[in-house]
Amino acid sequence: MLDTSLITEKKKIEFFIKKITNSETISIDIEFMRRNTFFPEPCVIQLSNGNMHACIDLTLEVDYKTLFKSIFKEDKKIILHSCRQDLEILYMILGFIPQNIFDTQFAASFLGFKYQIGYAELIKEIYNIDIDKTEKMTDWRKRPLSKKQINYALNDVKHLNRLSKYLTDKLIETKKIDYFNEEFTNYLNDIEWSPNINDAWKKIKAINNLNKKTREVAQILSIWRESKAIDKNIPRNWIMNEKEIIEISKNYVSSKKISFHNKNVNSIEILKIIEKNENLDKKNYNEENKKPYNSNYKKIADDLYEYFKSVSLKNNISYQIVSPKKMIINYLKNQDDNSRLINGWRKEIIDINKISKITNPLFNPD
Repeated sequence: MLDTSLITEKKKIEFFIKKITNSETISIDIEFMRRNTFFPEPCVIQLSNGNMHACIDLTLEVDYKTLFKSIFKEDKKIILHSCRQDLEILYMILGFIPQNIFDTQFAASFLGFKYQIGYAELIKEIYNIDIDKTEKMTDWRKRPLSKKQINYALNDVKHLNRLSKYLTDKLIETKKIDYFNEEFTNYLNDIEWSPNINDAWKKIKAINNLNKKTREVAQILSIWRESKAIDKNIPRNWIMNEKEIIEISKNYVSSKKISFHNKNVNSIEILKIIEKNENLDKKNYNEENKKPYNSNYKKIADDLYEYFKSVSLKNNISYQIVSPKKMIINYLKNQDDNSRLINGWRKEIIDINKISKITNPLFNPD
């Protein structure tokens, strides 16, 4: 059953949810807007059990947590494609992340498909079905939505159930289902679903290239910007972009002067926030993220990356999954025997002796 209208009444939402609540698997996609806000604005949620599909309005004044309670029980398998942003919104609505998640994009990465392959491209490759994406730029806050827009939204879930089964069967057939489950669990566990204000500066790579004093000022501004953006629910860059954070920090350290303002902030406020926090304990502020000093470091990192790339090709798993560059850098920097890079499911497909040979000049220098 395909309902090509947007469900906008609480009783009709309850009626549809009751019809699919006993399904073992439920596919989900969420349309949202995030152009003028810090947090995403939920607009429409698409639900499907493989046979029945519907779009539900998420802009109503109703208790969605209670409405959706029966869908997100631990025994139900929740299917999404590229799940992170949808789960962020579900966390906002429910206050928790559902337990039994299957991400078709993540699963495809273990089966030789392009890394972070789009839903339409994956459906085309597997089923030779063309998904119309002409309504991609829809403003999902506007009402009413046209039938074409509703059909576009429904297309994002109506194939997910069988796609999930196909990918699961392939993971089992290729003996990679445990690899997927372990890596996807780690992926979800690594995400902080609530904003971590004190770590906001870590998202700005250029901070690590600054001297200690300038870096501390940039960290103060990054944390303050995050807090202000959350409080006002506006994009970070509406307050100050990353380049401005760096330039203001440099100017303050060199001259103790600041010349900056826009409609959300001015120089006086910036100066006060720096002076207020300048002498606080900096134990949460990292030192520069320096690579380990060794003349062969770059060659070792490159050789290790190429080795893992060959492993990924041999096993038909995306190399971005097998060996993320950040994981390689952290392994070399920390010389960590407990690194996921050489443990867990990866341990089953790597040759630890080859890795030891590559890293020996760094880990055991003469």
